Amino acid sequence: MAQAADSEIDRLVQVLDLKPGVSVADVGAGLGDLSISIAERVAPNGTVYSTEIDPKKLDQIRQAVQKAGIHNVVVVAGAYNDTRLPPNCCDAIFLRRVYHHLTDPLDMDRSLYLALRPGGRLAIIDFEPSQRPGERPPPGVPANRGGHGAPKPIVTRELTQTGFVPVATIDWPVSGDVKHFCILFKKPLSPATAAASAPP
Repeated sequence: MAQAADSEIDRLVQVLDLKPGVSVADVGAGLGDLSISIAERVAPNGTVYSTEIDPKKLDQIRQAVQKAGIHNVVVVAGAYNDTRLPPNCCDAIFLRRVYHHLTDPLDMDRSLYLALRPGGRLAIIDFEPSQRPGERPPPGVPANRGGHGAPKPIVTRELTQTGFVPVATIDWPVSGDVKHFCILFKKPLSPATAAASAPP
């Protein structure tokens, strides 16, 4: 994963409403640099779940966390179709340049939904295939991607199907030539609560 700039971390803190004491997951954390930066923002009582599927990357995240002397990062070995996060563990989750690699997006989306608390926020940071013309998509991703990237309408449709509510789509400050977007979603408050408050 590319080094995250301070401006990007500030933006993430803003859109996900991160503050000391909240729990947040960095799904597909790469080498863990973003997890560590966010862990400092939610300290002392907040938690960052840093997930990866590659055992080498998991070791690198553990080493980076140890070197940084941070004690509020929980490293989680995820799967291709499952975050392996505990149910209702997070106030916020983000996937940075990860969604276009998902080979089983709907299963992963359901896993994200279960891990997020009602009212929690999800940020998908990625780029359109048109930003990387001619590049082949990662192996195994659904055929509807149309290249290397994640089309915004498809991302929105897949996550809405799972139960998320889209909140906003914004440009994202990742350095480099490729223009990124962030789609922000919310997990609705309990459907049972909504039904109970509806008029008879």
